[in-house]
Amino acid sequence: MAECSGLQFVSPYAFEAMQKVDVVRLAALSDPELRLLLPCLVRMALCAPADQSQSWAQDKKLILRLLSGVEAVNSIVALLSVDFHALEQDASKEQQLRHKLGGGSGESILVSQLQHGLTLEFEHSDSPRRLRLVLSELLAIMNKVSESNGEFFLKSSELFESPVYLEEAADVLCILQAELPSLLPIVDVAEALLHVKNGAWFLCLLVANVPDSFNEVCRGLIKNGERQDEESVGGRRRTEALRHLCKMNPSQALRVRGMVVEECHLPGLGVALTLDHTKNESSDDGVSDLVCFVSGLLLGTNAKVRTWFGTFIRNGQQVIYMC
Repeated sequence: MAECSGLQFVSPYAFEAMQKVDVVRLAALSDPELRLLLPCLVRMALCAPADQSQSWAQDKKLILRLLSGVEAVNSIVALLSVDFHALEQDASKEQQLRHKLGGGSGESILVSQLQHGLTLEFEHSDSPRRLRLVLSELLAIMNKVSESNGEFFLKSSELFESPVYLEEAADVLCILQAELPSLLPIVDVAEALLHVKNGAWFLCLLVANVPDSFNEVCRGLIKNGERQDEESVGGRRRTEALRHLCKMNPSQALRVRGMVVEECHLPGLGVALTLDHTKNESSDDGVSDLVCFVSGLLLGTNAKVRTWFGTFIRNGQQVIYMC
């Protein structure tokens, strides 16, 4: 997604540190890198842990020390202080209202009487209202996705587009998903983010703050993807988002490629991940790796896979011929 080109993504080093909760590695991150991971780190520091071991107690102290003096931490603490039970109840009522009045209804229980555009409202709002603004917008997009019957659309949304408030909006998004997982299943949220500007960036931050969700999110995005992706805007955006996720977690790139083959969706992603992997590994034989992958699919014993990938190759040949 070209719109994300100027944004800082979570690095593989930072993602692995989050996966392993490696406090020493986290402490070595630059301030901009650490900023992207604050929602999860602040929740770790404040929430009662399931792990009561002495080693975790020491790690928690180190995390608290790491967070001390970081200005953005205070706003995330304020977000976590909100009554999420009441918020979830209002969100459920809003979903019922949307269902009753139709997805295009402008009625909202979560957010009432907007005096300005969403960006200005977000700027002037306290933490509870910021949560409501983002939640209402996110539910509206998720609702539209569920009613679109697979037809791709792009949704203009100030909250996900304003460069001044991207990090703050990402904080709210991550906290909402972490605190309301039943209302906001992470795969459904990931799917919704494909439909907004900067969606790949928000998606990577969301997954980096819930690193155990990586495989679940990737498989969900692939399952919901097109069988043949080359000609559609939605397919290209989905492919780019998944490539960004795999660049953040390169050790899983070939596993994600395996998901592509299992689901027989997004064949272009399978090729792209092969090329990305050989580039990351500094392989001198990247062409051979790609040939092995392609020939393995076309000459393999699985007829469904052969037909699916053969169609992709033929479509590509037709495009080249037409050019």
